[in-house]
Order: sequence, then C-alpha cells, then structure tokens
Amino acid sequence: MTIMMTSCKSYVQVYETKSTNTSVENGFYVYENDSLKITYSFWAENGLITFAIYNKLNVPLYVDWKKSSYIQNSLKLNYWEDKIITKGTSINRSYYYDGPLLYPGYAVSKSVNNSVSSSTKIERITFIPPTSNFFRTQFYILPLNNIPVDKSFRKLEIPRKDKPNKTTKIHEKTYLFENSPLIFRNYLTFSYSEGFESEFYVDNQFYISKVTKIDRKVFFKWKLDENDEWVEKSLYQKENIFFTLPSK
Repeated sequence: MTIMMTSCKSYVQVYETKSTNTSVENGFYVYENDSLKITYSFWAENGLITFAIYNKLNVPLYVDWKKSSYIQNSLKLNYWEDKIITKGTSINRSYYYDGPLLYPGYAVSKSVNNSVSSSTKIERITFIPPTSNFFRTQFYILPLNNIPVDKSFRKLEIPRKDKPNKTTKIHEKTYLFENSPLIFRNYLTFSYSEGFESEFYVDNQFYISKVTKIDRKVFFKWKLDENDEWVEKSLYQKENIFFTLPSK
C-alpha cells in the first residue's frame, strides 16, 4: 500500500447529533417498542443513514416503503418509487446511496453482491420474519456541502482523544433543536398483515447539535482492521457524522 504525503493541511467537520425520541446504546441510536427494535448508525462520510429493524414478535412484520419517507428539514425523500431508479444528476438524487448493503457499524453484508448497478427496482413491501433483522441503507444526510465556519464559531484548544496530554485547536458551534441547521426524520409504516388492514407508525427524529472543525491528522488514525489491513479509523461515536473539507 502506498501512502501519499502532502504539505497541504486538510480538515474534517464533525457533526454531533441528538435525538428527540430514541436512546443511545453503545454508540448507536435505538428505538424500541413491544413489536420491534430499530438501531441507527450515521458514521460515514457525509452521514450515511444505516438502520436495522428487528422483529421481536413470533409472527411476521411488514414495512410499506411507499408510505415511508426520509425527511430532511422540509425535504421529503421517497424510500420507494413505482419505477426503476437510475443514477442521475438531479439535486434530490444526490441524497441516494447506491453502494452495497450495510448494517449499523458499517460492516458490509456478506449476503449481497457488492457490485453497484446503474438501475435498481426497489420492493414496495418488505416481509420481516419473526425474530430476525432487516437492514436498510439509502440516504446521505450531508450529500451536497458542509456548514461554513464563520465568526459565530468558537476557537478552542482541547485535549486530543488519542493523546490527552497533547492539545489541538478546533472551531466549534453548538445548537439547540430550535436553531439547528439540520433536522432529519425517519418515518416508517408497519403492519402485522401483508394487506395492511391496520397500520402503525414510527417517526424517529434527529438534529445536528454541534459542528466541530478539526485537523484531519488528529481526527483520523491508521489502524489495523479485522482483516489485518491498514485503514483510517476515528475515535468518534457512530451517532455522529463527518465531512472532509478540501485541503488548504
């Protein structure tokens, strides 16, 4: 493996998130009721929404993707369309992830082909067997651009996560739900029958609570993965998002 070193300094923006109606377990957002458990992870560049739906019941559970949506601020994005989805250049299409199936924690599922087709027909109704998981990865949270760092950001010097005896300079800004630059929701429609004679809904809501600009060399560290290959890994949590800024 070749590593190219440059003199240009690059940065990463870390977007910390909070939720209004889920809990945090081991770095993942979790929503749970008597019928199901949904586990979320956003940890990928530009924020990739990956979630697992676990059917807790001893009977099947069904999801109607036509009646389900990802909602970013006021923008509604469809999980299902009655047509073949083709890679395009429209602004909404840039929100759609077109890579291999993932599950929370961002390990690639071994049950799917990793090749990516330019056209895909997505099923409308998903059948989830009793006591089993279904995984979904479809949307980016920040596909277009980052939040500009301006005078409203505080300049701080904080201990490094990898070497607490050393410090690093950062820029950061915190937000409440009311003034967050981004509120996003996952709205899902479920039924206990394939005909959806009766339905129930889950509406999980999240928002960006802090933006931190940090040196890429502090944010990423080279580590061995489970395959003994060197990869860049971070010390931040899976409920956060990151966005790499251009070198300067």
